Amino acid sequence: MENGHQFPESRFRLKGLVAAVFTPFTANGDLNLPIIDSYVDQLVSDGVRNVFVCGTTGEGMSLTTEERMNVTEKWIESGKDKLDAVVVHVGSSNLRESQKLAQHAQDVGAAAIASIPPVFYKAATIDHLVSFFKEISEAAPKIPFYYYHNPGITGVKFQLEEFLSALGRNPVPSFCGVKFCSNDLYDYGRSMVLCNNHIQIMYAVDEQALPSLTLGGDAFIGSTYNYAGRVSNRMIKFYNAGDMEGAKTEQFRNQAVVNVLMKYGGNVGTNKAMMRLARLDLGPPRAPVHTPSQEELKNMKQDLESIGFFKWNNE
Repeated sequence: MENGHQFPESRFRLKGLVAAVFTPFTANGDLNLPIIDSYVDQLVSDGVRNVFVCGTTGEGMSLTTEERMNVTEKWIESGKDKLDAVVVHVGSSNLRESQKLAQHAQDVGAAAIASIPPVFYKAATIDHLVSFFKEISEAAPKIPFYYYHNPGITGVKFQLEEFLSALGRNPVPSFCGVKFCSNDLYDYGRSMVLCNNHIQIMYAVDEQALPSLTLGGDAFIGSTYNYAGRVSNRMIKFYNAGDMEGAKTEQFRNQAVVNVLMKYGGNVGTNKAMMRLARLDLGPPRAPVHTPSQEELKNMKQDLESIGFFKWNNE
């Protein structure tokens, strides 16, 4: 398994930043789909041309199936000829719902789908989890499938290395890679060796993107790329040019942003508030996620000003 021979080389591969996009709401909590047109233009202006729709940042688990389909359709419509890829998260705790979302994503032109594990009735073994994902992927066999590995949120604590080994026993034909949302760089590195670059392991901890670059990472999914994509794009550019000091400067700037984000809760509500201050007002999160008060918003802005965010974020 060390040489990755169990994995046929995937022809589908994202490159650079992938924004884990927010789902826009009106003040009363309804979908605000028209603003996605402006949202796409803003991302492209910041050099971000791939999106991950209806994931954690996108509050997918707080949307109805119909709403998730509507959001997917709008991103694909608005991103046509502008975005490189729209990846749709179809995960839920209901296999039939995930299959329905997967088939819909394929039918309306998504580039790929992804899924978290079920989080209520959890898979008892890693082999059960692989079988669950295989059933989802079979509902959309024509497009690639990513495993969304997020143990901190899902409580599903299998190591990615274990998951990849299990795939060797029960291959998923459309499997093309992983969204790796964990700060366990040991597991990330071991998994990179295991897959031998035949599949893509996209790193999804924004504040640790630079270390993942040194381990071979070439695609990065994150929420801060919605409003601070220029910073992380510069980091990648500096790293690829051999300028480690420049790359570190930009990574440290991203970490300063994340520090402010965490100070005010680090949740989707705080993140949407950051987006509002930096780029677009996409409305509040859905309950039970906290919406920052005007006082919190004022303090957040002051904290961002104190680190020079509004200057270097727009360079």
